[in-house]
Amino acid sequence: MTIPSISQEICSRAQALLSEGIATDATGCLSARIGHHLVITPEGKKLSELTPDALSVVDLTTCTPVEGPKPDSRFPLHVALYKKRKKLSALLHADSLSILTSSRAGIEVPPLLDDMAQIVGVSAKVATTWPYRGTGPVISAMKGRNAVLLKDAGGLCGAGSFEDAHAVAQVLEKGCKAFIESTFLGGGVKINRFEALLMRTVYQLKYAKQDSKNR
Repeated sequence: MTIPSISQEICSRAQALLSEGIATDATGCLSARIGHHLVITPEGKKLSELTPDALSVVDLTTCTPVEGPKPDSRFPLHVALYKKRKKLSALLHADSLSILTSSRAGIEVPPLLDDMAQIVGVSAKVATTWPYRGTGPVISAMKGRNAVLLKDAGGLCGAGSFEDAHAVAQVLEKGCKAFIESTFLGGGVKINRFEALLMRTVYQLKYAKQDSKNR
């Protein structure tokens, strides 16, 4: 994978996220790790207007921009997550309705659905919005999970590829919607923590084996 090819993928993925309503034009942000660099959407650029030659490149080691326009202001958070989570290769911000509603409510979303437990994690925790308390709360809330709710600011989803990060965002939206609606109707049956951990572990082991076969 090269910087030009990953830049093209970011632009294509941004259009898909917009068409599904997972990301919003003005506040969406995507990044990808490639070697010792990350490629990220630039500050003040709408997702619908992205072009591969207008993305920003940041040095992961020094956390400094090295190429292209000014990167999105959230790039230090992305750098911190890539450094902490070696298997993360793609991150995206999700602002779909149920994710945004849950982030504004500031309530940890438990798993009511199997795929929420498997793909997102045992819950979606809420972290104080970057940058008011640094990167620590977000990293901590995302530990053992593929997504985190950013207080008042939607969600951050990550995985080993954009395809998988996109799936995480789709499942998080579905999980948040189920939680909101079940709460409104009087409460749903939550998957207990042990079962959720077991589901996630089995899924990860099975997925890892399948991914290995496909290479």
